[in-house]
Amino acid sequence: MPKQTIYGESKKRFTMTLTDTAIQWLKSQQQALGANSLSDVIERMARKDTQKPS
Repeated sequence: MPKQTIYGESKKRFTMTLTDTAIQWLKSQQQALGANSLSDVIERMARKDTQKPS
């Protein structure tokens, strides 16, 4: 299965260690934005984009 592409780029696996507070905040942002995953929330933050990709 080919790697998923989004924003014209391939996604790569990356591991993070976060506090429970940070994880809960990311989960609340996931719900608020209608994001598919926590990594999607982080991707949007990195790109300063709160809209779903087209």
